[in-house]
Amino acid sequence: MKNTKEKFVYKNEKCMRDMHSFYDKAMTSLGIAYREEYIETSYGRTHIIFAGDEEKPPIFTLHGGNGITPINLMLFLPLLENYCIIAPDVIGMPGKSAPYRTLDTYKEDFGRWECEVLDKLGIDKVNFVVSSYSAAMMLSLAKLAPKRINKAAMLVPSGIAHGELIPIITKMSIPFMKYYHKPSKQTLNGIMEVMSDRDDELCAEFFDIMMSTYKMEMRPPKEYRKSELKDFRSPVMLFASNEDIFFPADKVFPKAAKIFPNTPKLCLIRGKHMPHDKTMEKVCHKITAFFGT
Repeated sequence: MKNTKEKFVYKNEKCMRDMHSFYDKAMTSLGIAYREEYIETSYGRTHIIFAGDEEKPPIFTLHGGNGITPINLMLFLPLLENYCIIAPDVIGMPGKSAPYRTLDTYKEDFGRWECEVLDKLGIDKVNFVVSSYSAAMMLSLAKLAPKRINKAAMLVPSGIAHGELIPIITKMSIPFMKYYHKPSKQTLNGIMEVMSDRDDELCAEFFDIMMSTYKMEMRPPKEYRKSELKDFRSPVMLFASNEDIFFPADKVFPKAAKIFPNTPKLCLIRGKHMPHDKTMEKVCHKITAFFGT
């Protein structure tokens, strides 16, 4: 696929190198065994992390929009006790995959790309763990190739229903753009306060480098209709919080009960869009019980 200069997602080549350096530093900080692999897809080169013991049952995960694999893995580290986590970097977002925005949520490109990745890895069917924007990415696959998803655990999921737009714009979108053009500690702290319950330096460092070097994807993820998911009958578990500004539980849960053919398991959690480690320990325990070993 031919990429144009206009689609390059960083300010410049140095910014991309800085992001890759942070990526390596963040992976090392997790203190886990992992290996890296590249595969070619029709949408561009795809970088994949295999985290943990590859002899254990696999879980397939994708990081959220404008996110990065090491931060996503940080949330789900307890799952490595029982599983190997396969984590591709989404093309056109921070990470080591092709730095061009060739995937369009409204054209179901994410589902087609996921199919290609699974094919290249020789995986017919697998359990998914997704969060935020990557939930909509997975629902694209659920629409196109539903039988490839064995079970799905979805944390603060997109693709179903979203929060009130005015607070999202005023508290998140505008500060994001302000920081991109003129970084300041005050703006960064304000964004972190709204978005995260976490106080670790790694998240703060990621948001700093992401917002100052990378051209963010500002388009919202697609929301799926019941008719689009009519063939998706795999078991689903949803975790959502009413403190999440993007995808609050009181919006997500009622809609989810209507669009999924099989009634999903609904788990109300405490916390913001990026939950605290204590919350994630409980979430991962429930996911393990849901998936089985």
